[in-house]
Amino acid sequence: MTDAILYDLADGVATITLNRPEKLNALTPEMLTAFFAAVARAGADPAAKVILVTGAGRSFCAGLDLGIIGSGAGGRVDTHPEKHGGMGPQWGDDIGPALAPYYSGGWPALITCRKPTIAAVNGPAFGWGFILALHCDIRFAGTAAMFNATFARIGVPGEKGSAWLLTRLIGQARAMDLLYTARRFDGAEAKALGLVNDCLADEALLSHAQAYARQIAAYSAPRSLAAMKAQVWTALDEDYTKAFIAADHEQNLATDTEDFREAFSSYREKRMPVFKGR
Repeated sequence: MTDAILYDLADGVATITLNRPEKLNALTPEMLTAFFAAVARAGADPAAKVILVTGAGRSFCAGLDLGIIGSGAGGRVDTHPEKHGGMGPQWGDDIGPALAPYYSGGWPALITCRKPTIAAVNGPAFGWGFILALHCDIRFAGTAAMFNATFARIGVPGEKGSAWLLTRLIGQARAMDLLYTARRFDGAEAKALGLVNDCLADEALLSHAQAYARQIAAYSAPRSLAAMKAQVWTALDEDYTKAFIAADHEQNLATDTEDFREAFSSYREKRMPVFKGR
C-alpha cells in the first residue's frame, strides 16, 4: 500500500483515504493501483463490513493529475482492447501507456464489491474524483464540497460510466445539465439534486460518515447487505416480475443461514447481533 492511499480497519469499517493533499489528492497510476487493491482487500476481508472512502486535507479528489499525461496528448481512444489485456476501450498511447490500464480496468470494483461503499466528500470532487464518488453506494458531502463533471470542457464524453450513473441517480434532465454545462456545484445543490444523501458542516462530515458506517457494520447482516446491493444496482435494468422472483430466491437462501438465525436470537435476547457472514 502506497503512502498516497491509506487503509484503516476499525469497528467493521475499512476506511480508504486518498492521501496526496499537497496535490488535492489528484490521481496517479500508482494511486489507482493502490486504491483498487484496497477495495479488493476490504472486499475479501470478513472483518470489513463497510467501505468508507474520503480524502486527506481539504480535497476529496481533484481528478486525474494532468501533469502525468505530458504535452501533446490527443485523447485518442484505442478501439483494439486486445492490446491492453482485453479490458475494453482504452486510451491510446498518445495519452500515455502508463494510464492505459486505468481507463476501464478496476473502476467497477466499488459497485461489484459485495460490501456497502460510502463516500465522504470533503472538498473538490472533479473529473475522475467526481466519478469515484458516483461509484459509491452512498455519498455525504461537507459544505466545502465542490463537484464538477469536467468532461465537455476538455473534449471527451462522460467517462467511465458517469452518464449511466448520473442518469440513474438524479434523472435524465438533471444529468444532462451537469454533463452539458460541466459547471461546478456545491454540496447543498448536490443534496437538492439527490446526488448526495446529506450535506453537513465540514467539521462534522467524517465523524458522521464513520458513525453511519459503524451502525451498518454493527447491525446489518453481511449477506443481506450483499444481496440488497445487487438488487438495487440492477433494479433499473430489470422488470418488476424478474426482480420479484430474484428477491424470493434470495429470501429462500437467506432463511437457511446462520446470520438469519442470529438476527432473531439477538432480538429475542435483547443484545447486539454477532453476524458472521454465513
